[in-house]
Amino acid sequence: MDEIRNFLLSPDENLDTFWESDALIWVDWRDYDDSVIRYFNKKLPDVDKIIFTCTKIEKERGIDIILEKDGISTTIPYAEDCTDRDTTLRSIQEYVLPKYQIRWFMGSLGSDTLAFCIYPSAQWEQLEQEFGKEKVAYCFAPIQADSVMFEMDMDEVFALLQQRGEK
Repeated sequence: MDEIRNFLLSPDENLDTFWESDALIWVDWRDYDDSVIRYFNKKLPDVDKIIFTCTKIEKERGIDIILEKDGISTTIPYAEDCTDRDTTLRSIQEYVLPKYQIRWFMGSLGSDTLAFCIYPSAQWEQLEQEFGKEKVAYCFAPIQADSVMFEMDMDEVFALLQQRGEK
């Protein structure tokens, strides 16, 4: 969390260092969805790791990913024809709440490889108190049930970059 705090103190000065920090989880649009879950599990303590199984199915997408928590199994709700990173990330977020939050590092907006951070919700709340909720959300967007990250079309990406004052 120190890396995020240092970044928020001076984003322009600390951007290059932050890009290389261990705080970030990098997800490429071509990554397999079970790999995405494994990336997040590497950051979580053993007791909080995401329990999941992959099952081959007859649908066009060929796979279901089933999350298990507190004795309840939930299938990630993919479209019939394919899996996608957005649905996986939203499902991971739902799984780890309320203890943890996944945030999208908005500095990676516009790339086909996006960066995310996962930390306890209490630590995100502490950063929001220290730096303001708007500043933290501007730099680290919370993952919501309707968040679109990888499936955003290029016009939406450019509009959002322009709105944020970026090129």
